[in-house]
Amino acid sequence: MNTMLATFILISCSVIILINSDRPAECELPSKTGPCRAMFPSFYFNSTTEQCHEFVYGGCDGNGNRFETKDECLRHCVNQTTRTD
Repeated sequence: MNTMLATFILISCSVIILINSDRPAECELPSKTGPCRAMFPSFYFNSTTEQCHEFVYGGCDGNGNRFETKDECLRHCVNQTTRTD
């Protein structure tokens, strides 16, 4: 029984690693509003939920996980084989 569980966990982890290996590194970054006070509606990819979420970008000192539209975020960060829309 323990061997079966260990095998299942190993296979599951391998699949997750293979699926995520195709994703650009910037898609793993957290959203970053930055210190400036502008209010640009933007989208970031949440690698935990595998979805693009809206946030407010301040206009400076952000990172590569920032997109102007949800569609742009999805095209950049979601593997084509896992898209559901």
